[in-house]
Amino acid sequence: MPEGKVTMTPEEITLIRQVMPETLDFPYYPDRESAWVLAQMMPEVASVARLRQMPFGKLLSRPALRPLVAQGGGVLNRRDILAVAHAHWAMHMEALSAAGLDAVDATFALPWHDFELSFDSWGLRRWYFDQTTRQAGNLVLQMGFPSDHAAIMGRYLTPGVRKTFEYPAHPIRISGRPPLAWARLDIDLSSGDALIEEVQSDWLRFASEEVDELRESAPRSRELASMERYRADLVARYGKIWSRAMLLAALLVLRDELALRRVWMHQPGPGTVFKRIDWSGPPRSLYSDLPKSFGFAPTRERPGFLRRLPARVRRKLPKEGPLFWLMTF
Repeated sequence: MPEGKVTMTPEEITLIRQVMPETLDFPYYPDRESAWVLAQMMPEVASVARLRQMPFGKLLSRPALRPLVAQGGGVLNRRDILAVAHAHWAMHMEALSAAGLDAVDATFALPWHDFELSFDSWGLRRWYFDQTTRQAGNLVLQMGFPSDHAAIMGRYLTPGVRKTFEYPAHPIRISGRPPLAWARLDIDLSSGDALIEEVQSDWLRFASEEVDELRESAPRSRELASMERYRADLVARYGKIWSRAMLLAALLVLRDELALRRVWMHQPGPGTVFKRIDWSGPPRSLYSDLPKSFGFAPTRERPGFLRRLPARVRRKLPKEGPLFWLMTF
């Protein structure tokens, strides 16, 4: 196991959960993450030309920000970007430009999802099997389905079917909205470092597996027809956005709520070494395309709490190339 102090103890996870609300409202609309990331990285006022030269400059080409760039006269104000990132309370912000007001109005023409965030804990009891990078627990951030999901389930499925899409050994919720996805977080409050261990959705995967099983066992059944319609609705609503919404939710909690300054994510290959995954790993895009789209930078640097590594990990890590993704605020 990694040498040095184990800092993410059950007591520290409990402390974080005690200072956080039991649940947090998390409205999500397409491309909200681009505005939020840009607002964290830019000064109060900056020229578009200067911003384009920075590592996160590609965000200016995102749909949510293009109108601001087009109408801003070559200059962007951070308060306008923040207003787009937090459109649900932008009405309380002062001194927005006309372009900023127009950009906020445009978000309300997009599909909104009223996700609900909640917290759980993970690891420590079965460390070797829990896929944690060090012998420590994780804070789990759960992203509960939007409020309209219950009606969708009622339209297609019979009561009591929820357990079909949940794996009891994973961080599910016993009551309330079931998680569409979750993120596992290893946090060191003393150094300001946080490692996003995992971003995952069981629900979408299990819905697809249930369709496949019914096609084999009951190909002409009404149950299959209903499950296919339900799965299609899920994919149409959440298939393209769940991972982006989940990563944004994790960043909002880590940066805005816990004031952490450096957030790390695993690279696809090294991540399987750090977490001792000896079988097929998670979808590669979740640890390559997803962090890259948020502006994470590849690095061989490691979080402070992983400075010293056991020999078995050092032997398996690649000698060259990045080991992690890093976002610094």
